[in-house]
Amino acid sequence: VIVAVVDTGVDFASEDLKVNQWFNQAEVNGVSGQDDDQNGYIDDISGFDFIRNQALVVDDNGHGTHVAGIIGARGNNHVGIAGVAW
Repeated sequence: VIVAVVDTGVDFASEDLKVNQWFNQAEVNGVSGQDDDQNGYIDDISGFDFIRNQALVVDDNGHGTHVAGIIGARGNNHVGIAGVAW
């Protein structure tokens, strides 16, 4: 199941989230600087920041990471929390 979080971004360096991060395989395996999946967004490997109009999704205040953690933080790793769908 893939869940999209439309919020302030996500900190994928989080130990609880990095194992559950989705990757757009067409862009991962494609050519840098090109829209390999032809969805209108260049290099959108882990989503897209529509406010800054860039493929880099960075959480600038922590809210998006918090929301993503409630949904999909890894469980049973003795770090942070366990999400409802870990």
